[in-house]
Order: sequence, then structure tokens, then C-alpha cells
Amino acid sequence: MLPCIEQADIYFKYKGKKPLTGAEQILFTAAHDYLKGVMNGKTALPVKAWKAEYAKLTAERETLNRRYLALKEEVKEAEQIRKSVYSILRQEQREQQPRRAQDMER
Repeated sequence: MLPCIEQADIYFKYKGKKPLTGAEQILFTAAHDYLKGVMNGKTALPVKAWKAEYAKLTAERETLNRRYLALKEEVKEAEQIRKSVYSILRQEQREQQPRRAQDMER
């Protein structure tokens, strides 16, 4: 999850709770300070929008990754075809060379 979303979740989890343990206080203070810097004076956190954007970007990344893997497989197949074609061409050249030599002798 993105830092903003994680920090907001921590902030809301501990906001208004009393008393906080030392670890909770550290987490709350870190989340509060981080969000204060990110929010630029705004009072409401757009956590829902952040989570929606995060989900959208994650889905897009997964789609792109699937496309990448499919294209990678296509490139692999094309490379195998290219190697086969060059192998056939080399074989044909080897077969034609002795014939040329025989034709010259005649």
C-alpha cells in the first residue's frame, strides 16, 4: 500500500484514543506529521480517493504486466523462428557450394 494510505490508516486508528502506549504514540506522531506535510492545510483526508486510485493503478499494473509477459512470449517465438530460418538458409548454402564446385569442374 502507498505511504499516504498507510499513514492515514495509522492516524485514524489511533486518533482520539487515550492513553497511547509509547509505540502507538510514535506511530501516531509520525502519521500526523507526515499527513500534515502532505495535506498543505486541508482538513479532510482523501483516503477513499487514495484507496480508489491505488486500486485502479494496481489493476492497471497487473494488466500491463500480463501484456508484457504475452509480448515477451511472442518475441521468444519470433526469435526461435528467426533462428530456424537462418539455420535453413545456412544449410541450403552448404548444399549449394559443393554443386558449384562440381559444375566448375565440368
